[in-house]
Amino acid sequence: MTTNSKRPFYTEYAWAFDLLIDRPVRKECAAIAAWLIERGVLPGAEVLDAGCGTGRYGRELARRGYRVHGIDLSPELIGEAKRSLDRTSNAVSLEVGDILALQAARYDAILCRGVLNDFVDDGLREAVFTTFARALRPAGVAIVDVREWEASAVRKAREPVFRKSVDTARGRLTFTSVTALDQENRRLLLSEQHALVVDGHERASDYQFVMQCWTQDELESNLTRSGFGRIDYFGAYDATVEVGATDRLVVVAQLPTTAA
Repeated sequence: MTTNSKRPFYTEYAWAFDLLIDRPVRKECAAIAAWLIERGVLPGAEVLDAGCGTGRYGRELARRGYRVHGIDLSPELIGEAKRSLDRTSNAVSLEVGDILALQAARYDAILCRGVLNDFVDDGLREAVFTTFARALRPAGVAIVDVREWEASAVRKAREPVFRKSVDTARGRLTFTSVTALDQENRRLLLSEQHALVVDGHERASDYQFVMQCWTQDELESNLTRSGFGRIDYFGAYDATVEVGATDRLVVVAQLPTTAA
């Protein structure tokens, strides 16, 4: 993750991240790998997982033959990611790092899931794509997953509260998220709580923060300005899901083979 560095999801409850956020990682990585292969980024290529969290996607892409470097601003999430590596994960490297400070021309592809919703400053929203372009080799591919504003607003107006409880080795954990809408700025105003009950005693952590959703036009503008072309949009990690069918925008874009 890149901002909201004090968010309990990324710090004191990093150990519960995968328990609370359940994703079809293998299915989604199958689509990611297919898109990469279609654009000439074959197994053996070097992929950056930008904002890697607990490293689930990096491990799966490594299992499919890619060399993956994962970075995240949260030391706690990187710690969880490292603990999840096994002896077969020598194709994965992990470190605490900022996606706005990437080395130039290092990667064949960049995967960035969800992180860019945390950027609420217009300058940073533009700068991150320039950074991605600089960090990629010629013909490099960027796959970016963000929240699409219109569908997100409809969904959160209808379902503002999300709650999930799980039994863990540390006690029963309940996560609650309540979302309000800032229509003018395309922002989600979120209030979160982690409540852990151990032997009848509850410990709660509350946090408020802001996400800013994206539109296809904004993505298109930032990507083309940064030199990306061959831009495709999907509603999920599934080429058959059209934009607007979900509250997500998954973007696949590619740099030219040589500098302009």
